Amino acid sequence: MTISVDYLINGAGMVGAAAGLALAQQGYRVLLVDNAEAPKKAERWDIRISSVNDHHWHWLSQLGVADCIDKDRVLPYTTLSVASINGTRADFDAKEVNRDQLGVMVENNALQRALWRCLNHCETAQIRANDTISEIDLANHKAVLAGGASVQFNRLLGCDGAHSQVARAAGIGYRGWDYGQTCELVNVITEQPIPSATWEVFKPGGPFALLPLGCNEACLINYRPSNTHHTTDLKQLFEPLIGAFDTYASGQFPLQRKHALRYCVGPVVLMGDAAHSIHPLAGQGVNLGFADIRCFIEQQGDSQRYERQRRKANAKMMRAMDMIHWHFEDANPLKQRMVAASLKLAQRSVIKQAIIKQAMGMS
Repeated sequence: MTISVDYLINGAGMVGAAAGLALAQQGYRVLLVDNAEAPKKAERWDIRISSVNDHHWHWLSQLGVADCIDKDRVLPYTTLSVASINGTRADFDAKEVNRDQLGVMVENNALQRALWRCLNHCETAQIRANDTISEIDLANHKAVLAGGASVQFNRLLGCDGAHSQVARAAGIGYRGWDYGQTCELVNVITEQPIPSATWEVFKPGGPFALLPLGCNEACLINYRPSNTHHTTDLKQLFEPLIGAFDTYASGQFPLQRKHALRYCVGPVVLMGDAAHSIHPLAGQGVNLGFADIRCFIEQQGDSQRYERQRRKANAKMMRAMDMIHWHFEDANPLKQRMVAASLKLAQRSVIKQAIIKQAMGMS
């Protein structure tokens, strides 16, 4: 059996499924291939959580996601705070730009489920779950699935993560490095109510942060040097700030920076983590992936213009994250005076509003 499509998308996670949905709603024939089923809903939040800025959440809502998602796995947040090693703090509130929220905290699994639900209502979209691409013939725009189907495509989108099969098939290499950090995450139930605010406190070796998930629920994050093999005592770290809590889920992963040397080769287009992996301290990962999709559609599939615009924008964001990583976490007194001055400057009205708009994806 041969399937003919406009777009074959490898990977139907948040970015791949969003790309498939946006393209299908424009009338393109889309086939998504993913090696797993849509994740099932668990009793409580999964530790894989994304901060989706308001600009992209509005776009996802226009695609129909807000009507399909499990409402108890989405929480709007209104405020974000950043504190330096020496205690200098900057606060940013959506009210300062006359908005109700900066964005939403959303469970990755819940967003993927919602996107799949929307895709199942699109006549021009099809999802092949529990399947993989076993052969790719880019010269002839053909692929063979492990399940036996043959696919003829116009474009092949690589939305298949940092170890992209599509990038390998196209001979696309990467530049990058390990940050030498491990990200520890725990989901907790708190005794005290949690405001709808996210915050990050820097310390030598890496910051710690809180993502609100509900009135008495949060995701706690700690970044520590990878050469420190023991886990952090998170109760000692967080309880002075949020009170007592009980953990119900935990995980950890190493941090890497990777940027594809090319985003497009022949019929191949890379998006999301297949094109760029970024330090997660500002929660920009999935937002950059959604920006990739929107740029590609706005450029009407012009791969050269897409690559030129998105490589530049993503590289700029990666450099900004590197600057924060290297300067905010360094206890050097001179650097910390510079950081403190920067945070104080960020509290000035015009600059603060610009930062808030940037955080919301408005600029």
